[in-house]
Amino acid sequence: MRRSGILSFSLVLFFAFFLRADSLFAQASGGEKILYNGKIFTATNNPVAEAVSISGDKIVAVGSLATVLGTVTDRAELIDLKGNCLLPGLIDSHNHAIGGGESLMIATLNDVLLSKDELKKFAKQAIETKKGLRGDVLYIGGVHSSTWVAVGDLIDVFNKEPFISQGVVLRGSDKHTAWVNKVVLQRAGINAQFIRGLSETEKKYFGFNHADEPNGLISEAGYRKIEAVIPASPFEVIHDHATPLRTLEAAEKGAQYLNSFGITAWLDPSAGNIDEGENNSHLEVYNTLFGQKKLNAHVAAVVVAKANDDPAPQIEIVKKLQRRYKNVEGLKILGFKIFADGVLEYPTQTAAVSIPYTNTRQNGSLMFEPSKFKIFAAQADKEGLLVHVHAIGDRAVTETLNAFAYMRQSNGSNDIAHSITHLQVVIPNDFKRFSHLKIIANMQLLWANADSYVVDLVKPYLDPSLYRRQYPAASLLRAGVTISGSSDWPVSSANPFDAIHMGETRVGQKGVLDANEVMTRIEMLKAYTINAAKALMMERTIGTIESGKQADFVLVDRDVLTVSSEEVKKTSVLWTMFGGKIIYSK
Repeated sequence: MRRSGILSFSLVLFFAFFLRADSLFAQASGGEKILYNGKIFTATNNPVAEAVSISGDKIVAVGSLATVLGTVTDRAELIDLKGNCLLPGLIDSHNHAIGGGESLMIATLNDVLLSKDELKKFAKQAIETKKGLRGDVLYIGGVHSSTWVAVGDLIDVFNKEPFISQGVVLRGSDKHTAWVNKVVLQRAGINAQFIRGLSETEKKYFGFNHADEPNGLISEAGYRKIEAVIPASPFEVIHDHATPLRTLEAAEKGAQYLNSFGITAWLDPSAGNIDEGENNSHLEVYNTLFGQKKLNAHVAAVVVAKANDDPAPQIEIVKKLQRRYKNVEGLKILGFKIFADGVLEYPTQTAAVSIPYTNTRQNGSLMFEPSKFKIFAAQADKEGLLVHVHAIGDRAVTETLNAFAYMRQSNGSNDIAHSITHLQVVIPNDFKRFSHLKIIANMQLLWANADSYVVDLVKPYLDPSLYRRQYPAASLLRAGVTISGSSDWPVSSANPFDAIHMGETRVGQKGVLDANEVMTRIEMLKAYTINAAKALMMERTIGTIESGKQADFVLVDRDVLTVSSEEVKKTSVLWTMFGGKIIYSK
């Protein structure tokens, strides 16, 4: 009854406005628009509105249709939402957009687990179509981690005809793991003698049998040996300032793909490496696309850095990059990305945990020295630079928080939105520390379910007391922590509505992963709007529908505030608006 009342009132106002506009509303004066006749979620303390007016690329007013009509001229264009739901432009606070675009153009399994025969068939097709070829090497990305459990099958397929003389690289969807065949192992000089010469820490990154013969499994830093002997990706920049056309094409495709899900902003968590210095290839890709007006989004970027090295020269590099790209509208360079550890899944098990893995009796790999990272974090913060940390195991989370505590003690509190991402295992003692230290919990809640990763590759090997602490979203919320939503695309789906569904159900193919940690619909929507805007340090300009902010919206085909959990994951984007202009429509 309430909706029909609003609709009738809207129609009366519409005809009054139509007559007053003298039939000229379709040719808007100064880019003025009024969006009406829909349910508008504002992501503010007044979460629902009837209408919104915009002028150019900015929001003028939000509220009742009667109020909004008086805020622009009578030549404003009227956009009938036709009863659909309008949201702020969605924001992904951890998204590898350029790599995601590349994944649309190469041979990738998209984290789908294939049988031995299916994988063999896929590999043959990848060679025939050439989508999987890097020079003379077959390279397949997006491989599901359960593939590594059946390493015998990989050996049986790819060390025999028709691949016996064909180099093969299978890269995990997590980008922390890989498997290569004998051809590639020989090129890289990875053999029994090589394995015996490694330190115990280095041996963790290679799979081998009792005789030290490598089986092809590679993880973390070990993959550098492979990168050195296989042809470069066709998307890479090789020691010059030119940006390959394929890289630009991939980045443009990636951005358009994200726009199709209503995403109008993201944090790129690995925008190149500090080793590139001022000639950062990822940032140059963004710079070129923004210059060509081919990227309709806000991009916040951090550069992968080295926590154990002297922070001063790394800070200087980022400062130079900020100066270099300061006039690129749409691009912000915030600071650094740091890896605290790896992944939990067997057989890699490089996530740093406080209680040893049950099969190896080891604690994973903490990838920084705590004392050195404390200094790094404090110096970066002092210079106004953000620190975004990959931490999956509980020990990695605790040590990262320890460094942030030292940082706050040294510098005091400020508005820099430091964050920890992934957070698969967090112990209760650390919940309130996030809030106290003002650290954002950047979570990929699409992963928070009982699937094959968690049930088959984590549960048998992780201490039960830690297994119970996976993705503790509700506990963090109760502790007053800001949770920002993210996908880690192309590691997993970029569709925010997939994550929203999972965040509020936690139901996977093999059961429910702790129903006590579900989030509400409103909390999930805020995670992908205002909270994610905070993670990008852009909450003053985007993330909500309110006066003065940029006119970034997404129109969806159902009331995502009220539909069931099963229905929300079916949500379809009808159009996406960026800066007052529709940039995608279905």
